[in-house]
Amino acid sequence: MQAFWSRDRVTGMRFLLCVCALALAQAKDVTVQVLGKDGQVREVATGLRAITVDGRAIPLARILSVHSGEPASASEATRIEQALPLLAAADQKTSDRAQRDAATAGLVAIGLPVMTPLLKAYKDTDQHEPRPLYRLFERIIPSAADGLDRSLSLIRLTNGEMLRGKVQAFDEGGLQWANIRRLAVRQRQVSRRVSVHSILHATRIEWFDTGVSVSASSKVDSKASGFTRLSWETDGWATDPDGLQKPGPNYKTNLVDGQPFGALVGRIDAGGSFLLGKSAVKQGLAAGRLMLAINDNAHWQNNLGRYQVTLSVTEAYDLGEPQ
Repeated sequence: MQAFWSRDRVTGMRFLLCVCALALAQAKDVTVQVLGKDGQVREVATGLRAITVDGRAIPLARILSVHSGEPASASEATRIEQALPLLAAADQKTSDRAQRDAATAGLVAIGLPVMTPLLKAYKDTDQHEPRPLYRLFERIIPSAADGLDRSLSLIRLTNGEMLRGKVQAFDEGGLQWANIRRLAVRQRQVSRRVSVHSILHATRIEWFDTGVSVSASSKVDSKASGFTRLSWETDGWATDPDGLQKPGPNYKTNLVDGQPFGALVGRIDAGGSFLLGKSAVKQGLAAGRLMLAINDNAHWQNNLGRYQVTLSVTEAYDLGEPQ
């Protein structure tokens, strides 16, 4: 009998230790990336465990990102009003590219409050690819999450589900919902398989938004395949993701903006480009949104083809659908 009770006590102690270990694990702070309504991005280690949407408590462990649908603040409304005309310029060739890219990034960051002024900015004339203003809408709200009530927030879950609803205000764990425009939970790994097109995502037109935000501790592992033609039938201007290794016909260099013609390149937000090619591992990148493109000059209209790219990014944030 003594041996039985000894075994029982040991089993009980082991169970208690497991419960305590689980409680400690659950009590560990979660790292989130917060975009404030003031436009500032910061990382926060928070004790917040869940948010409540339409009366339903959703654990942070199940959340990828939360995008507030609350009305634009005064400063956000000003930024929207100033940015939209830069994208609506009729002749993109004469517009300031750096200024336009910055305006696009700012509008994507603000997100849902941009929907209504953006829809009003469209003209029933010739909205089509590859105009950045046209593509902006789905970068703000994927079609699967769109709906009649534009004021609802968007909650993206780790299982792929996207919810629209009212987030119950909270003020805990160092976070205040009233000040937040976007909240994303750091993921141990974010994976993507995307298609980068030689016209839609040429460096002189628009960069492909992976929807992944890297942190200072991220490692980006990229692999790409495919074939693109930068001059239709002229094989001297055809290449794989590594880009041209020697100049094409009637050209003295294989480089444009410091990278090979036709190469798969990346950048963080609107920063400088870096070569990805067929295979690359990048660490120590600046924190920010990972963008991809096919490197080309202003004569992109005769491009054909695309690259299929597989990305694996550790210690990163999943901010949205790749666009």
